[in-house]
Amino acid sequence: IVKMHPQILCSGSSASVASRRIRSTLGAVLGRNGWMWKTHEVKLHKTSSGDSLKIGEIIYKLKTPKNPELVPVKHILDSPPQAVAHHLRWILQKDLLGQDMFLIGPPGPLRRSIAMQYLELTRREVEYVALSRDTTESDLKQRREIRSGTAFYIDQCAVRAATQGRVLVLDGLEKAERNVLPVLNNLLENREMQLEDGRFLMSATRYDKLLQEHTKEVLDSWKIVRVSEDFRVIALGLPVPKYKGNPLDPPLRSRFQARHISYLPFKDQLELLYKVGTNVASERISQLLAAATTLCSQESSSIGLPDFPVDNLLPALQVLNTFPVMSSQQLVQRLYPYSNMLNKEGCTAVEGVLSRFELMDGHHIPAPSSVLSVGSSSDLEGHADVTLHVADKDITFQVPAGTKPLNPNKRSSNFISTPSHSQLIAEMIQSHMGKDMCVIGPKGCGKSVVAREFAELLGYSIEPVMLYQLKHFTELSRTCTTTDADI
Repeated sequence: IVKMHPQILCSGSSASVASRRIRSTLGAVLGRNGWMWKTHEVKLHKTSSGDSLKIGEIIYKLKTPKNPELVPVKHILDSPPQAVAHHLRWILQKDLLGQDMFLIGPPGPLRRSIAMQYLELTRREVEYVALSRDTTESDLKQRREIRSGTAFYIDQCAVRAATQGRVLVLDGLEKAERNVLPVLNNLLENREMQLEDGRFLMSATRYDKLLQEHTKEVLDSWKIVRVSEDFRVIALGLPVPKYKGNPLDPPLRSRFQARHISYLPFKDQLELLYKVGTNVASERISQLLAAATTLCSQESSSIGLPDFPVDNLLPALQVLNTFPVMSSQQLVQRLYPYSNMLNKEGCTAVEGVLSRFELMDGHHIPAPSSVLSVGSSSDLEGHADVTLHVADKDITFQVPAGTKPLNPNKRSSNFISTPSHSQLIAEMIQSHMGKDMCVIGPKGCGKSVVAREFAELLGYSIEPVMLYQLKHFTELSRTCTTTDADI
């Protein structure tokens, strides 16, 4: 209004006074660039004096990692979206200021991906820990182990990161119990921590001042260990109370510089999907993304609808790119099984969104009916050539496969194939192109049998694990045992 109709704002009127106040306020907040969204380029520069990273106008001198195997790889995008570049620039700013960071946002891999992209760009070693309600203080500080009949304290992720100058990534901050994370309070604020084996971690500044008055041997005899000035903490978490979890204690929350990592903007997400779905109509891709964005909106959340996994649209579109005749409604149902997890009102709301974007085509397009053939791929190692019968067409494509010899004619004597089972296995092989999957169904419907048959077809070995509520997360990855030599 101020620019287009200046004659409306008469001198001395209340509207004129209000407009001057708005201009002065926005000028102070936005600066000279006003509302312009500044673009930032991510560049790596190699010079004789050393390599450097430049994001926007900020330059970071790269160091050679001592343990390159701890540096994340294959996370960097060829041309990251501007939203990601802005997040990377913010993390770089906080890193140069020596501040710890808390990336908070909706569920999904974006926060972790951005953190790993930054660590790969800066060649930083990482100590990663996925927090859960079973995480204890010893999982972060020191764990006691028995070797040759003697008990030792073994440094864990937080101590290793602090002493070796690595970046500690705490994933799932809202899942940890409230009495676990406060043990890191002093390490985050003062870079100090008392360890169980009697050692004391001390900040680099204080340690260097003591080193001017005493020798290193004296400090070692006092069991004082220097915390590296390169030590940083990147925490990842969900906003509570919108999502389930434990809210952060105010003292712990004040140790971090927080940044909200939301979904990628519609335009950036659309460009990524266009690159993957070259065989899919652009209008169909935009309709899928628009429906996903609608299901993640505040209005959908207010009526009790869970968030749509927008990040999974990328692998799902890989499947759609191979099977353009596939129903959009079937694809949405695989990503967002609303008919299995919502009541009648919720299903009606979701189907209303799909109808609005013309995605209710499940009744017109048939699903894949059966697997015609499975054979080892001659082009790509570790993959199999699979042929499915879809909508009166035979489509051959490649999927990852196991190490066992493929024998599609070998069938279990306990498995009696039905048309519904054949269709389910065909859909599972389709989904296997993009990501892992979860088979949902009532008790006794044959989920384990179908999963075993799927593994037999693609040459996978099966490792059954029975889950229950009190199962500890370490039982999935490792177990504690002793041998005769340890006793």
